[in-house]
Amino acid sequence: MTAKQIVKKEYGNSKNFMTPHILRYGMISENVAYELSEGTGIEHETIYGLSVVVIDEAGTTTREHSLSKKLDSLEEAERYIEELRERK
Repeated sequence: MTAKQIVKKEYGNSKNFMTPHILRYGMISENVAYELSEGTGIEHETIYGLSVVVIDEAGTTTREHSLSKKLDSLEEAERYIEELRERK
C-alpha cells in the first residue's frame, strides 16, 4: 500500500481541524506512513501537523499518537521526519 492509502485507511477523509491542508504523504519505514499537513495556529501563525500511522501484516492500521505532533515550521517538520526514519 502507498503512504496515502495507509493514512486514508486509518483516518478516512477526515481532516485535522488545526492543520487541514495536506502537503504530502510519505513513508517512514516499510510499515509506517505519515501525512504532513499545514494550518493556522491560535495566533494566526502557520503550523504543521504530522500524523503517523502503522500498518501490520494483516493490514490493520493504528494511529501512532506518541509519534504524531504539531510543529512550528516546515524545516522542523522535515527534521522530525528524518529523525523518525533514523529511529526505524
